[in-house]
Amino acid sequence: MRKYEMLTILDAATENQSDEILKIEEVIKNLGGTVSKSDAWGKRTLAYPIRKKTEGYYVLFTFELEPAQTFELRRILGLRANVYRQLTIVLDD
Repeated sequence: MRKYEMLTILDAATENQSDEILKIEEVIKNLGGTVSKSDAWGKRTLAYPIRKKTEGYYVLFTFELEPAQTFELRRILGLRANVYRQLTIVLDD
């Protein structure tokens, strides 16, 4: 298992952001990973409009996952309507 950080931009208009965060954590756990931390940065102005929206809700996840499962994680999050963008990076050991 490798350590990863993933920054996600969620739809700021969603009423309950904590439910969406829990759903993303559940996806990671269902793929065999463990979430060590999720840090909500809050609502911020986007550098450019995404889906005609100018604000997004930023959340940083720190988790461990098998490298082969990161592709499936990206695919699943890409299908979610409330997730605008996500970027996953490998942390140094």
